[in-house]
Amino acid sequence: MSDVDFGRAMGASCALHPQREASGTCERCGNFTCDACSLNGTSPRCPSCRERSGATFPLDRETWTFSALWDVCWAAFQREWGMLSIAVLIYLGAAFGAQFLINVATGIGVAVDNAVVTVVLSLVGLVAQQLVQGLVQLGLLRVCFDVLQGSRVDLARLFSQMHKAVPYALTMLLVFAVLLPVIIVVALVVVGAVGTGVLPSFEKGVSTEEMTEGLMRGMGVLGLGFLVLVGPLTYLLLPLYLVQPELTYDDVPPSPVEVLRRSWEAARGQRLGMLGVGLAAGAVMVAGVLACCVGFIPGMALAQLLVAGMYLTLRAPRDAGAESFPG
Repeated sequence: MSDVDFGRAMGASCALHPQREASGTCERCGNFTCDACSLNGTSPRCPSCRERSGATFPLDRETWTFSALWDVCWAAFQREWGMLSIAVLIYLGAAFGAQFLINVATGIGVAVDNAVVTVVLSLVGLVAQQLVQGLVQLGLLRVCFDVLQGSRVDLARLFSQMHKAVPYALTMLLVFAVLLPVIIVVALVVVGAVGTGVLPSFEKGVSTEEMTEGLMRGMGVLGLGFLVLVGPLTYLLLPLYLVQPELTYDDVPPSPVEVLRRSWEAARGQRLGMLGVGLAAGAVMVAGVLACCVGFIPGMALAQLLVAGMYLTLRAPRDAGAESFPG
């Protein structure tokens, strides 16, 4: 019998949430706890006892450093690396399964030999694939939050975010709407550069020398464009890195606009540090691939812990004065 099952009583109420029925007791103080207090049964202690024992996340946005974040995430990874790797494997399996939905939908469309049906089914399959993969990704972040806050890995939590399908879809649509002007501007710049001859179009009859010269010129233009745009794009896009963690953290997610506002607020004054964490997470995954690919799974688990830890560190207090987005 688990610690949180001990002392279950018919009709007993949670000590912190009297309106909720108790599902267990805290192993430390003996108070009745509900599912929210026990993190759906993954923590044997109530929130008050977790806080007293230092089980809450130890970093905050005012004092954190990359070294401190790495130490916290590395300690959590060492403690739970095996189960975290299994969680990543399940996530990848769900992602491949979601990709299979597109293949099935496209195959059905081809079988009926109807272009309209093929397009419609392909779009339906794509939406289903993005939803399934995205919601399991939220579940993986939820598992990482639990581990970083002192709990053990509960693989069932990978599928704890499925009720957020509609908020997730609406938020991703809003993110796309935010990115659309950037995509349009970049596309217009490329088309204009090709039309004016700044970038090569590689028409038939172009000699090898002309093609080489065009490629060199194009690489130079793209490099210059990257240097000009990297600052504004980084400033705009880095807050979006926190959208999925923000959707994950609360059981009832805020509105899409509020998700973006909170993400922007959390990133305020922290973009350089966020960039460093993002680069480190990417380097960890690359290192896993280079290790004959056998390290990719645990590398991805550690990278996800870094992202989750960064969010827990930067997460703005909910009672802080809200500033208008995207000021």
